Amino acid sequence: MSRLARIGFVGCGNHATQNIYPALRLGVNGSPALKEPIGELVACCDMQEDLAKRNARVFGFERYYTNHLEMLEKEDLDCVIAVMRPKDQPGVAIDCLNAGLPVLVEKPPTTNLEDAYAIKEACDRSGKSVMVAFMKRFSEPYLKAKEIMAQPGFGPAVAFEARYNFGRYASPDTYDFLNAFSCHILDLTRFFMGEVRSVYASYASVQGDNAGSPLTYADVVNNPDKTIPQEEAWLLNFQFESGAVGMVQTNSLERVQERVLVTGRGSWVEVTDWRKVTGYVGTTEWPQTWEPHDQLPNDPLDFRTVHGYTGEVREFVLAAREGRTPVPNIEDGIAHLKIELAAKRSALENRPVLISEIS
Repeated sequence: MSRLARIGFVGCGNHATQNIYPALRLGVNGSPALKEPIGELVACCDMQEDLAKRNARVFGFERYYTNHLEMLEKEDLDCVIAVMRPKDQPGVAIDCLNAGLPVLVEKPPTTNLEDAYAIKEACDRSGKSVMVAFMKRFSEPYLKAKEIMAQPGFGPAVAFEARYNFGRYASPDTYDFLNAFSCHILDLTRFFMGEVRSVYASYASVQGDNAGSPLTYADVVNNPDKTIPQEEAWLLNFQFESGAVGMVQTNSLERVQERVLVTGRGSWVEVTDWRKVTGYVGTTEWPQTWEPHDQLPNDPLDFRTVHGYTGEVREFVLAAREGRTPVPNIEDGIAHLKIELAAKRSALENRPVLISEIS
């Protein structure tokens, strides 16, 4: 494709408006830091007309719609970005694919494997791709950590550990904590360590009016009231296909915290609070360190760039122009869902669960 990619956007909610729309300027169509634009903003859509009209005006889209099917029919588009709740994304994604357009969807792509497989089938049928917005793969701290791991003295990645936490979470009838929030750390686990062979999960919850012993996963799953906010902790132990091991603690009980540490051979690299990177490689006496120097803010140091939103939308639009499948894609979304489902089965059955058991 020689022309600028013509972009449609579905969804004008808080996350999209605060992070993804601004990232289009930074990485696609308008930042001073760009050598040249790669896309143009054609139309945006939201069922709430006031939001669609607002985002078209604020971010420079030519037109706005309240029905995505009407937008797909009337506009000459090359790709679509859809930022919606995971339960609402599959239908929109499949509509875009059926219209012959690649689409970027938010993470996680769906709440269940059936919908994810339906998206994959639509990809195969249309010959177009779905990218999943696991933006942490594009964030500067984690890219720096990968660079340190790639140094010859680091050795193979042998162990992984992480904490990924968020205070009291939404109720299950709105979002599932492990699906909608912890998907970030489950994808980062694969990003750093490769494919997961098995998961052994432990679980505890104090949600609702419980004042006694923590609830088990079975207690929570079997409670018909899905309106109670989630206050739970997961401890996930991983065996990787490489033979390496890993551990993730993710909870909705404490303030936001994020930490990732990868151990090599006589080496390690750690990322704290999605910002500071510290690594020791081989026999070196002094650490390698990095964190964004943002005392003088500019576009490359905009938090949307540092945190990966800019990189993900740029990768998607470049892939659309070049006719290739972006990474991460629906296969990565399916891999995340299998890890999530293996963890939930493990918590119910109190045993390690192979990823190959999930289908």
